[in-house]
Amino acid sequence: MLPEFIINLRELYSFNYLNLFMENGITIKQVSYNNEKQVRVLKACLETWFKNPKDLNLTAPQMTYPFNFNRWVADSYSKQNTLTYILKKDDWIIGYMSLQLQLQNDFIHLFHLFIDRSFRGKGISKILTQKAISFAREENFHTITLFVNPNNQIAIKLYESFGFTEIGYNKTGSMKMLLNLKNPKNR
Repeated sequence: MLPEFIINLRELYSFNYLNLFMENGITIKQVSYNNEKQVRVLKACLETWFKNPKDLNLTAPQMTYPFNFNRWVADSYSKQNTLTYILKKDDWIIGYMSLQLQLQNDFIHLFHLFIDRSFRGKGISKILTQKAISFAREENFHTITLFVNPNNQIAIKLYESFGFTEIGYNKTGSMKMLLNLKNPKNR
């Protein structure tokens, strides 16, 4: 079983989320698609979340509806150096995020950040984004990239608040954003 991690107090203080974590019993945990028990839980959770085709499209535009868990794993989680984090409240998964570590190119790609509908608007996505940034700094990565649907203005504003900037679009029309951790403004 992988250890549970509480985001460090400095990170929490910078976003005033200490109360959110402490009062609401929220924890962050790294999970693995190589762990059968965790895969069963992830499958049940993701199949429930992605019953809504809009949520699936905003999270993974390359996926077709209805959601296919095996394709999800094959497309994104069969690669080496992929980490997945979940946020839990009272043993329920309320948030999800993955990081693809590009060791040779010195960057991390953040993908599949998703928050359960009933927990949106409460700062949960900021916690996961901060976790990605903290991990990148701790492991001496200098860049984080991500793709976001250009219609998802809430997510774009979130990423911009952390210092991400638009650097183009991919072939599916998703906006590519980049955070340069070497930039003094983003330290």
